[in-house]
Amino acid sequence: MTTLLIFLGTILVLVGIHEAGHFFAAKLSGVYVKEFAIGFGPKLLSIQRGETRYSIRALPFGGYVSMAGEDRAEEDSEIPRERFLYSKPPSIRILVSLAGPIANLLMTIIVLILALWIFGIPLIQVADVIPGGAAEAVLLPGDRILSIANIPIYTDGDLTRAVQGSAGEPIEVTVERDGERQNFMIAPRFNETVERYLIGIFPHLITFTNTLSAPLDPASVFFAAGLKEGDTIVAVEGIAVQAGIGIGARVGESLPADMITVRFFREGEEKSLVLQTAGLNAGQVLAGVTFTDLGIGHRRLGFVHGIGTGARQFAGYVRLIGRLIRGLTTGRLAPGATVAGPVGIARILGDSARRGGGLFLQIFASLSLSLGFLNLIPFPALDGSRAAFALYEIVRRRPIPAEREGMIHAIGFFFLIALMLFITYRDILNLFQ
Repeated sequence: MTTLLIFLGTILVLVGIHEAGHFFAAKLSGVYVKEFAIGFGPKLLSIQRGETRYSIRALPFGGYVSMAGEDRAEEDSEIPRERFLYSKPPSIRILVSLAGPIANLLMTIIVLILALWIFGIPLIQVADVIPGGAAEAVLLPGDRILSIANIPIYTDGDLTRAVQGSAGEPIEVTVERDGERQNFMIAPRFNETVERYLIGIFPHLITFTNTLSAPLDPASVFFAAGLKEGDTIVAVEGIAVQAGIGIGARVGESLPADMITVRFFREGEEKSLVLQTAGLNAGQVLAGVTFTDLGIGHRRLGFVHGIGTGARQFAGYVRLIGRLIRGLTTGRLAPGATVAGPVGIARILGDSARRGGGLFLQIFASLSLSLGFLNLIPFPALDGSRAAFALYEIVRRRPIPAEREGMIHAIGFFFLIALMLFITYRDILNLFQ
């Protein structure tokens, strides 16, 4: 129930922000707004204020701002013709169309900055050390990196720049361990494969330990071998492990194999079991297994630093969406691996809320950005297509025929609804896998 309420509240806010962009742009342009609605279908709540009705409808999967003259065939003698949307110049219609996505993009930046001011930025942690690496005998899984060579570390980019700047000379690494600051000298080593200096760690925002944290899936390889919640795995194929990421790495390195031996502690007693892994990859071997985590640590930022870091995070999110779009269009990424529907989004929001307000706001910001970019796509029924039709009118000096434009938007709308239903169906199936 909590997850559902978080999901509905988030959708109401995201859609409300988006539609508010259209609403205010229309009002400032003198367009007559009939209704401001969040959701589709039957009305749940409705109130009339002036010329506009504000309503919340039953299906929380979108919203709309109903404006006079959206349909060029519309006739209404009670509304002045000059207040019809299509009585406005194409440049005004482009502004009204793009105001919704722009509102989402602005909200993304605002939320990212607020998250940094209120909760701080998540500290980079040592999720595990790389065997044989420079940090192996110095750092421990769970260490939270504060600075390197007196450079504060806020992001992966900060860490990379600090290490590369050493040119292989020993550098001071300051970490937080068990609530105390500790300093260590580490000499980065040049890695020929990636062609850069490394200190030999797996940096991450969360460190997963080597202790199983929840009842195992009965269909999992670990459950079949006899492992259970509370077991602490200390070795895979005779190689010591200290963290969840190390267990995954050792399993991957051991495959392909018919079986893998693990050593673990249960109630203080060391035991050994064999995993049956014939024909499986690392993901399949580890499916249905969760490890305890050490939580997320945060560092608060000042006013100016928060703005700068928030802007960089926004730019990073934009680059990530660009990579996802390229991956989808080139076929390198499967849509099922990158696209979530309402059920999938609800799960992500619920999990992030349980992990803390900072992470929840980060997820909220990413959803706002995604909604903004999605509506910029010039696909029929989306805001980008309405802007594209207005741009066509500017270039060709005449609008596309009203009947043709209406049919194109109708087809696009039904396609989007069908796609949403398919994605939701797939999300529901994933709940039972």
